Amino acid sequence: MRTRLAAAAVAFALLTGAAACSQGPPEEASRAARAFAAAWSSGTLGATVDPRTAKAAGRDLTADARAVRVRKTTVRPAGELTCLDSDQAAKLKADGKVCRQPLTVTHELAGLGDWHYTTTAQVRQDDQGRWKVWWTPQTFHPKLVAGTELLRHRELPKRASILDRAGKPLTKETPVVRVGVEPRRVEPDVTYAKLQQVLDVDPNALRRRAEAADPTFFVDVLTLREPAYQKARARLDDIPGVVTREDTMSLGPSSSFARGVLGVVAPATADSLKDAGPFATDGDAVGASGLQAAYQTRLAGSPSGRIDVVRTADDHRVATVFSRTAKPGRSLRTTLDQDAQNAAEDAVAGQQKPTALVAVRAGTGEVLAAANGPGVTSYNRAFVGHYAPGSTFKVVSVSALLEGGLRPGDTVTCPADTSVGGKHFKNAYSFSLPDGPMTDAFAHSCNTTVVDRARDLDDGDLVAMAERFGIGTKWKLGLPAYSGSVPEPHDLVDRAASMIGQGRVLMSPLGMALVAATVDAGRPYKPVLLPDVAPGGPAGEALPAGLVQEMRGLMRAVVADGSAKQLDLPGPDVHAKTGTAEYGSDDPPRTHAWMIGYRGDIAFAVLVEDGGAGGKDAGPVARTFLRGINFVE
Repeated sequence: MRTRLAAAAVAFALLTGAAACSQGPPEEASRAARAFAAAWSSGTLGATVDPRTAKAAGRDLTADARAVRVRKTTVRPAGELTCLDSDQAAKLKADGKVCRQPLTVTHELAGLGDWHYTTTAQVRQDDQGRWKVWWTPQTFHPKLVAGTELLRHRELPKRASILDRAGKPLTKETPVVRVGVEPRRVEPDVTYAKLQQVLDVDPNALRRRAEAADPTFFVDVLTLREPAYQKARARLDDIPGVVTREDTMSLGPSSSFARGVLGVVAPATADSLKDAGPFATDGDAVGASGLQAAYQTRLAGSPSGRIDVVRTADDHRVATVFSRTAKPGRSLRTTLDQDAQNAAEDAVAGQQKPTALVAVRAGTGEVLAAANGPGVTSYNRAFVGHYAPGSTFKVVSVSALLEGGLRPGDTVTCPADTSVGGKHFKNAYSFSLPDGPMTDAFAHSCNTTVVDRARDLDDGDLVAMAERFGIGTKWKLGLPAYSGSVPEPHDLVDRAASMIGQGRVLMSPLGMALVAATVDAGRPYKPVLLPDVAPGGPAGEALPAGLVQEMRGLMRAVVADGSAKQLDLPGPDVHAKTGTAEYGSDDPPRTHAWMIGYRGDIAFAVLVEDGGAGGKDAGPVARTFLRGINFVE
């Protein structure tokens, strides 16, 4: 945006011969200069300017600030106010005395940072003895003279990529088409409804934004990759008021690929600009979610920029009064493995219900894949979801029983239902097993076997074992993530419910993947997503070797002889645990489906919201994932 400045200005050189007033600068003049500085800082000059220059001052101040996109201005007196002698004042055709006050000016420029400089305000005494600032173009900046104006330049550097574990880009500049509307060309009764049909946008929210915008502005609706735009182009062309702009954006391989982790870049909004750093402004594309938002300033870098004083007549540059050099964005390396992520995306793609899959390197805690589906969703339930883990939590509770003396070969009962502390518990689908070894009860996920053993533990035992698995650990992952919660049981009933992953126990898919990883590695690790930012490390001491070996055997039995037989694949052995977690108040209760496990050095967790049974509904997702990647023992 450009502006023309006031045409008339007295030569600034006449001010350079200032001399002190015979008895020092009047206090009234100093007060007037201070009042002017405060008024300029507030954005309205008001009565601090001589009425004869007030109109020009208001016009110039508004136009100059708009030309360089000033967000905020801070003006302070700098040094002593000095006064001109009578001869110098006469040359300025002043009615009375003239003083000058140096001012330091700081403009916060939208998208360019702070612009600092020093200028000078003339403070004149009028014929009635009142001191006011006499505004000239040079008051705003000393390089401005008649017939000149300010011109702003700004250029963004290329956005840096988010990288995979091998240093290969997961995101890169990709051709897109920004679909928008021009409010003055919109037909309200037609445009918004048709855009809802074609692009699945909220018509009411879009209408409010369009009606609040300048009628000639481009109001963003949705940004589409080039292939997606071509599919919708014919229908969009028929909608009144729709306009498009070609652009590029930093995007992943597909719209769904690790979207909950990588996030998206989108045209800036008031909300996304709040945390986008001082160099982002409206009109930019900024991180809107995930790592793209969390590391916006790192990835985006900062722009180059310049403010010139140019001749109004021909744009000839007279002087450059502000400049800054671009700072390139810095890439961000992750632990994600592209093959593992592709396998995870394929596994969740065919689901009908919300599904999350997480895979980690057991011996380090590195996150290899995190998929949320089906379809395109930015909600990262894989990291932040709070869910009852159901029977997958038996990995923890049975570990506590093993440490208390239970052995996998001990004979246990598995009735269809049982009562603990007056509370009725039952197995999924009310199955029962004949008396047999604990290994069989674990393999078939017998709830009644485990809750009947609640009496064998003290209230603190389960919480302590959960902590030894890393549950509840504070993570520094670089993104929000939930490590789980296992509260101290209120009583025997609460303890029994907690032992089968119900009651008040809550976990995330990432947290449960790390539970499986703890059995695989023999000790818990904090998750690592950004190795150069938050390297992670052990989340606790190693578990006893005997306990680890016994739990590995139990988890292998789940696959070899129990509820996860479909994971008994060729190649390295799979160890797993199924889970069916009740939630809500329906009768019968609704359930989430879980599957956790490991193969080689890769541990995983699958959650299917409202998915039924772990083996039946989460199992196929895990199977597709395991068949999609190569493993090493």
